[in-house]
Amino acid sequence: MAAMPESPRYLIEKKKIEEAKVSIGRSNKVSPEDPAVYTEVQLIQAGIDRENLAGSASWSQLITGKPRIFNRVVVGMVLQSLQQLTGDNYFFYYGTTIFQAIGLKDSFQTSIILGIVNFASTFVGIWTIERFGRRLCLLTGSALMSVTFIIYSVLGSVHLYKGGYGGETYTDTGKAMIFITCLFIFFFASTWAGGVYTIVSEIYPLRIRSKAIAVGSACNWIWGFLISFFTPLITADIHFYYGFVFTGCLIFSFFFVFFFVYETKGLSLEEVDELYSSGVLPWKSGGWVPPSKEAMATTTGYASESKPEEEHV
Repeated sequence: MAAMPESPRYLIEKKKIEEAKVSIGRSNKVSPEDPAVYTEVQLIQAGIDRENLAGSASWSQLITGKPRIFNRVVVGMVLQSLQQLTGDNYFFYYGTTIFQAIGLKDSFQTSIILGIVNFASTFVGIWTIERFGRRLCLLTGSALMSVTFIIYSVLGSVHLYKGGYGGETYTDTGKAMIFITCLFIFFFASTWAGGVYTIVSEIYPLRIRSKAIAVGSACNWIWGFLISFFTPLITADIHFYYGFVFTGCLIFSFFFVFFFVYETKGLSLEEVDELYSSGVLPWKSGGWVPPSKEAMATTTGYASESKPEEEHV
């Protein structure tokens, strides 16, 4: 950390423009006098000015703010809660205990494997969220995780133990459950793990953004605590039937995303405000075009059937 350059945003906020240029130049391996560095300074300054103009809102604005601020805050809270209720931390918190029950001698080794799958799958998520949009990623993740959790729960509840819970296990069933677990983590890490944070970072205007994200993050950590606290008690009583609880939450998450979550891919924070003011339904928001961009397309002669490279220009 000591060798890293200071944040250019911090330096520009402190009016240390020359130092900010040096920092940007170091980060990009170019001269501080490079035209691209000057452009970057202008962009950062414009962002800081915009945030200063927006000011900060009171906590009551989370309820009374417009357009539809309360609706957006609730969406963020529910998404952050559902991220925990997908059941991912059921495996991460108690993976070693679960796999000991399956019959593995070295369950920590399996836990390491789960961590590697989670880490590698995150890079898939970075690509899919930007390529296919936020809504489709969450919907696909909910559907696929539901299927894997049903299979996992059925195998653990019906076909794992030969003579009742705690006894001898079927090795092949245990291996199948490990495979299903890795598959579940792949689906989670490539969709809901990053998708939720992407959405909550895009749906709030600057004036209430920090407070709204704080409330959503609090919901995430509260549910994380509840799952970590109650999972040992619940699994001791109902064992692998606990998986059906998460399956129910995943099915609910699919319908919640479909009916309440808007597609924000490619939109600025100002355009997200326009989206919520437009009255468009969430499941039709994927094809929504901001009025400002629509007007620009009309005045420049670009129609919706224009080639992608023409639209970009």
